[in-house]
Amino acid sequence: MGLTIGVFPIMGFSTPMNSLGAYLFKLNMAVVLAANFSIGFLKVLLIYPFLRVGEWMWGAEPLTLNLVQLTQQFFNDWVGTLQEFGLSFIHAMMGWTVCAPVLYLVFCLLAKPIIRSVQIAYRVGMDSYQKLN
Repeated sequence: MGLTIGVFPIMGFSTPMNSLGAYLFKLNMAVVLAANFSIGFLKVLLIYPFLRVGEWMWGAEPLTLNLVQLTQQFFNDWVGTLQEFGLSFIHAMMGWTVCAPVLYLVFCLLAKPIIRSVQIAYRVGMDSYQKLN
């Protein structure tokens, strides 16, 4: 869950969403948030594809993004920026919503061998510790 929600395309929303999900599903908050923070680099890379998928779904004109201008505009007038690019945020969220189930499956398939190896290493460590005592 932490990885899938961690790539939510709107900056600043994934941490509260993961925290709420961990609380509601009684998951380990530290593990969920660690997964969320570790996937941050991928979030930035996936914003553009999510935006394009959402634009395609809505039949919207592709947004020409200039990151420098967007950042300057945001810091000069963040309310105006939100009003101007609000529909693009919705497009990106729709793209994420469509892609999230597939991403969840991919993340689960990738994480399963890692979790198993950690479990084995933990058991071996515990066995060695018990033999010493």
